[in-house]
Amino acid sequence: MTSLPDSADHLSSSRLAGRLWAVGVLVSVAFVFITANSYDAGDSIQHYLYARSVPRHPLNLFSSWAKPLFTLLMAGPAQLGFRAVMLTQCALVAASAWLSFRVARGLELSLAALAVLFCYAAPDYFRIQFSGLTEPLFGLVLVGAVALAVGGRAGWSAALVSWLPFVRSEGFIMLGVWVVYLVWQRRWARLPGLLLGYAVYTVVGGLVLGEWGWVFGRNPYPTVSPYGHGDWMTFVVGLLFLLGIVPFALVLLGAGAQVARLLRRDAPWADPRFQAELLLVYGSIATFVGAHTVFWALGIFGSAGLTRVLTVLTPLLAVVAVRGLGLLVGLTSSAVARRRIVLATSSLTVLLLFTGLRVGFRWQRDFAQPGDVTLAEQAAAWYRQLPVGPRRPLVAEHPALVRALAIQVFDSVARLPNGKPRPHRIELDPLPVGALLFWDDWFSRVEGHLELQTIAADPRFRQRWAATAVRQPDDPGGGSCRVIVFEKIK
Repeated sequence: MTSLPDSADHLSSSRLAGRLWAVGVLVSVAFVFITANSYDAGDSIQHYLYARSVPRHPLNLFSSWAKPLFTLLMAGPAQLGFRAVMLTQCALVAASAWLSFRVARGLELSLAALAVLFCYAAPDYFRIQFSGLTEPLFGLVLVGAVALAVGGRAGWSAALVSWLPFVRSEGFIMLGVWVVYLVWQRRWARLPGLLLGYAVYTVVGGLVLGEWGWVFGRNPYPTVSPYGHGDWMTFVVGLLFLLGIVPFALVLLGAGAQVARLLRRDAPWADPRFQAELLLVYGSIATFVGAHTVFWALGIFGSAGLTRVLTVLTPLLAVVAVRGLGLLVGLTSSAVARRRIVLATSSLTVLLLFTGLRVGFRWQRDFAQPGDVTLAEQAAAWYRQLPVGPRRPLVAEHPALVRALAIQVFDSVARLPNGKPRPHRIELDPLPVGALLFWDDWFSRVEGHLELQTIAADPRFRQRWAATAVRQPDDPGGGSCRVIVFEKIK
C-alpha cells in the first residue's frame, strides 16, 4: 500500500469520496435535461422501446436481445419517457462509482476516493448515462459482485454475478472468471450460487413461454456477424477513448504495478484480497476485452466492433487507475511532491475533457441531436400534417422513426409479416394500399434488408417526402443520412 503522509487518510476517506460523488451526480442529473443526444440512435432507443412496450407486450420481458433483467428494471421508468430512463441510468452509474471507491478502499489503496473521480471523468462512461443501453446496469452488477468478494462475501458475490447474463450476453463469459476465483479459494459450496439467475429465469420463462431451454434456444446473435470483422487492436485502443488520456496512462501503470506484485518473491498469493483483485478486477477486464477482441477480429457472434461495450469496465478500471497513481506518487519520498502529483493528475484528468480532443467531450458530437434523429422528427412532423383520414399502416426500421411516429413496433401490423423486430426483413408485398414506409439509409438497408433502388423501382410505391441531414453535427464532411417516405398506391 502506498503511504501518503498527511494526506493519505483524506484521499481514501468517505468524506472526500462523498463530495466527488455528489458533484458527479449533480452534473449528471443536470445533463439529463440539457443533452439532446441519446448516445446512440439505434440500440439505445430500441431498448427503450422494448421497455416502454412491456405493459402492452409483457413477453418483451423475455427478449434475449433486449435482455430480460434490464428490460424489467427499465419498464417502469420508460413509461415516464426517455429522460426518466436517463435518470435511472444516472442512478446506476452513481451506485457503480461509489462501489468502485468501496472496492479500492477494501483493497487498502491510499488514494481510493479518486476512483469516483476516474469514473465520472471517463468521457464515454459519462455520456452513456444518457442512453437506453444495457452497459451501466452490467457495470453495476459486475462491480457490485467484486465489492462483495473483496468484502469477504464470496457467496453473495456469486449469487449477484449470476444475473449478469440477463443484462448482457457477455455475462456468461464472466461467470467463468468467478468459477476460477471460487475454485482457487476452495469455496466449493459457493459454486451453485453462480446458477441462481439462470435457474430463476429458466423456470419463469419455461412456465410463461412453454420453452424450458429458451435462455440458449433464443440466442439472437448469429455465429457469423453480419457486420464483418475488424482489427485486433480495436478494443485496446477503445480503452483510451473510454477513459481519457490521463486515466488510461494510470491504468497502464496500475497493470504494471500488479505485474510487479506478481513477480515478487513475497507476493501475497494466500491473501483473499489479493486473489480477488487479481482475478475479479484484472481478470474481468482482461477476459472482457479479450473476448470482444476475438469476436470482432474473427467476425463472430454478431460483433459490430462497438467499443462502447467497454464502459461496463469503467468502475473496475478506475480501481486500476488508483493503483497506478499510487505507483506514480510512490516514486518520490517528498510528501509535498506527492500531493502535487495527485493534484496535477486529478486536474489534468478533468481539464483535458474540455480541450476539444477526440478523447474528451465535443459538444456537437456528444450532446447535440444527431442528424438521423432530427430527420426522424421532421418525418413525423410531416406525417402529422397529413389530412385526417383512415388510419394508415406505418412501417419503419430506424428506432428513432419508430419513437417519433409512435409506431406500436411489436404489433403485427407494424412489422409484417411476423411482427418480430429481430430478426426482420421488410416485406413489401403484404403491405396494404395506403401504407407508408419510412425508409432510412442505414437500418432499412442493414436490418430490414431493403435497398433504395428496390423500392424506388417498384411501381406500386410513390415517393411522398424526403430529406437529408449531416449525420454528425460536428463533422459536416463525415457523411449524410437520408429518410424517404414511400406510399403504396396499388
